[in-house]
Amino acid sequence: MALEIKERISQLDEYLSKQRDEWTQKIKQLTSDLKLGNNLEEVSAYTLSYRQILVEQLATMGNKIRSQKSVIDKKYKEKWMEYYSFDYKLTDRQREKFVEADIADDTHILEILQTQKSFIEGSVKTLDNMGFAIKNRLDINKL
Repeated sequence: MALEIKERISQLDEYLSKQRDEWTQKIKQLTSDLKLGNNLEEVSAYTLSYRQILVEQLATMGNKIRSQKSVIDKKYKEKWMEYYSFDYKLTDRQREKFVEADIADDTHILEILQTQKSFIEGSVKTLDNMGFAIKNRLDINKL
């Protein structure tokens, strides 16, 4: 069971890492084209398209994070009660440490999802800034 969850965590991390790499490459290509002044209309279209795709992914990631927090909250409560009724009386601090250890994998998943969300938010901000840069570049070309 523990190996299975560790494998799932590893697969999730790897999947999201690949996704980050793909988006980084797409944005780098747009940045390169913007720098060279190549196909500014196409760069503009892709910037808007990529931004919308990432906004949709951001909404999905927000939902996954809320679901994962719900899982953690539920497990935390269950484990707390389990250790509360434990034969050997634990201090609140001991109980808290045991519960945190029991839900560590779920917390790790949450952290991975939050990292992905931060990456997507940063990418959206980069694309927003590129939109302004494209406009400035087009204005300069008109001069």
